Amino acid sequence: MHAPPIPVEALARRERLRVALLAVGEAGPSREPAPLRALRAALAGAAALDPDNWLEAVSAAGLLEEAGEILRTTRLAEPHGPLTEMLAPRLLPLALKMQQRRAARWQLDTRRTLIRVGYAKGKGALGFDEGDLHAIFLHAFRFEGFGLALDLGKRPRPLLTLGLPLPVGVGGLAESMDAVLKVEPSEEPGLLMARLNRRLPEGLHIHHWEPLPGYAAPVVDLAQLSHWQWEVAADQRDGVAAGVARFLAVGSWRWDRSGARMGAPLDLRGILLEMRWEAAGLSFATRMGVHHALNPLKMLGAILDLAPGDITGLTRTAVDLKPDVRLAQGERYEAKLKNMYEDAVLLAGGSNITLVDEDDDEPIRLGPPAETP
Repeated sequence: MHAPPIPVEALARRERLRVALLAVGEAGPSREPAPLRALRAALAGAAALDPDNWLEAVSAAGLLEEAGEILRTTRLAEPHGPLTEMLAPRLLPLALKMQQRRAARWQLDTRRTLIRVGYAKGKGALGFDEGDLHAIFLHAFRFEGFGLALDLGKRPRPLLTLGLPLPVGVGGLAESMDAVLKVEPSEEPGLLMARLNRRLPEGLHIHHWEPLPGYAAPVVDLAQLSHWQWEVAADQRDGVAAGVARFLAVGSWRWDRSGARMGAPLDLRGILLEMRWEAAGLSFATRMGVHHALNPLKMLGAILDLAPGDITGLTRTAVDLKPDVRLAQGERYEAKLKNMYEDAVLLAGGSNITLVDEDDDEPIRLGPPAETP
């Protein structure tokens, strides 16, 4: 059987992403570490590579895992390339050992730093989905030489995580992502953001750079409300106004989403809040928490009897976050991480120490502080 054809729209989006990634790389000279640039050039056939000298250089730079991932990705595309076949038996075992050492020392690595990056997504970037944005930002960080730490997965991936999801066609002024860097850069945040912004395509702009402790809660766990502004097209205004009035006139509005995995119907009156008309259009808020992944286009479409594709001009303008309790309990949280690491080392080493469960210490509360009676 022949594979079904790829939809035209999917092909167009793939081409837009390819062009955007190419532009990220061409926006200026690459600052990626020299051993990785040398490997990429050699795999592309643009330069020769001395395996012995190169392996020594990439090992000294602590980049064996990154080089191993580049090699694995190339082997998937060209399984029998001569350079990949020659390097794989030497590089991949070294990368695996590096990964194991890194995992064993993870809790003791004090140089790693979490950066919460705020950015805007506007015209020119509305056609990118979450995966596209992730790839674009990864490229920008790589070409600017910002060393992203790797996770502890079997196939380690750079620790760059986007915050709240944003659908294709929807803009955002207060979007966020968390980047975990191997070492915090010494440059001023303004200079760092300017370097990245020179790489980004039209419609993407970084405006916030905030170092945080590694135990900080992700935005998705802190978000309470998303605020939205919809510039309603003139020919839709009357119909939208009537639909909004009907929605606000009832006490509940059941949304029975299609699909077996969608769960029970939702009451949109408890999720879509603060709807009002302003000079710029329709403003409203959506409740986050367990509802953070709901598509605002589909929710609006459900109450207005519109297809999501017919709703354009929607922008998230702000996100309300609750206080991060982890930051307020930093000393206790760091101590627990240290104790967990020490216990793991003792158990792995076959120690004959008996572990005693003590109830005296209060548990960490990852939520709003309890109210005092």
